[in-house]
Amino acid sequence: MIVKYQLENGITVLLETIDTVASVSVGLWAKVGSRHENTHQNGYAHFVEHMLFKGTERYSGKEIARVVDRVGGQHNAATNREYTCYYINVISDYLELPVQLLSDMYYHSIFKSSDIEKEKNVVLEEIRMYEDTPDDLIHDLLMECMLSEHPLGHSILGDPKSIADINRERLLDFYDTFYKNNNCILAIAGNFNEAEARGFIENHFSDSTRNGFKELSVPEHSLNRIYRKHVKRELEQVHFCIGTDGISKQDDDRWALYAMSTILGGSMSSRLFQNIRERKGLCYSIYSFHSSYIDGGIFGIYCGTAPDKFSETVHLILDECRSVFYKGITEQELNDAKTYLKGNLALSFESTEVRMGQLARAEMTYGRNFGFDEIVEQIDNISIDDFNRVCDRIFNGKKFSLVSIGNLTDSSFENLNVQI
Repeated sequence: MIVKYQLENGITVLLETIDTVASVSVGLWAKVGSRHENTHQNGYAHFVEHMLFKGTERYSGKEIARVVDRVGGQHNAATNREYTCYYINVISDYLELPVQLLSDMYYHSIFKSSDIEKEKNVVLEEIRMYEDTPDDLIHDLLMECMLSEHPLGHSILGDPKSIADINRERLLDFYDTFYKNNNCILAIAGNFNEAEARGFIENHFSDSTRNGFKELSVPEHSLNRIYRKHVKRELEQVHFCIGTDGISKQDDDRWALYAMSTILGGSMSSRLFQNIRERKGLCYSIYSFHSSYIDGGIFGIYCGTAPDKFSETVHLILDECRSVFYKGITEQELNDAKTYLKGNLALSFESTEVRMGQLARAEMTYGRNFGFDEIVEQIDNISIDDFNRVCDRIFNGKKFSLVSIGNLTDSSFENLNVQI
């Protein structure tokens, strides 16, 4: 059963009891991500995420790690383009610990200047690590090209200059702007007693010192699309993405898009995997993906291949897209995609951490939760007409952006016709 209520200070609470597990996952979600940063704040949302683990009025950073490790728990955080999440997973006997600890981190983190200076180096190393991982970096490069000069196109980690310019005053100003009670969600999923959980939440999250979030007016941003970009690197492979406009999180066609992406490149039996990896042997990794946001999205395809096979691989990928668009699919392919999506959903729902995250993300996007049976119904209702309609939206007359990283020697890069 799922329970939703709001504390007097404005925090939204979501509770889902699951009697068949032995653990509980507690997550504090702030509706702030890299898209909320202005030009001089690139990387601030992610840096704040780091700082909440560096110490509070009660715990040092080491003690935060120790109290979770002591009970065999797991704690982590993630910064997205539209939200930030802090979560702790423990066995159910220790439910109060994550509630109390997340409360302390949220209300009483101290942001010591000395810790900020040390953490700059940590984040810079994280950026360098990312730069050394081309199959990850290529996705950021695609975002930068698809959404040039828009906050969504900026790197979540920030850049060396913006990180170097951080000081305590600027960071606290960003934190105090967005980390407000009515801009946060506390979600709990797992095996717990609801009345007991409510008591812990009331004891630890009733503070009103972080009240008063007001929606900020979002300025208009240009969308100067970049259609070609290559980053020269001495690598054995060329890693590349092709991308075009997708759809938003709230779009009714999202279910059909999930099916289309599954058939095209979302599994080992997908067309891209079977025809380009298995039949042609041109790559090891290839897949399609869709990144959706509250006001839009990006549909893309990733692949890594040998430099001398780059042009051939791009052409074959586009041929598969054209085949899906112009020739369509069979009922069997659609039915297989549906069972694949439902099977993956069922397996993911066995994780309390996934269930907790699904609660919070659904609340942020839709203001309500979608249960397993309701999602299954939406998947079952996808028709061939729905599939064809979303293919038309994604592919019809669209020109793809093409971005790549590696030692590309093919001089035809600029002349490739990346269009359906």
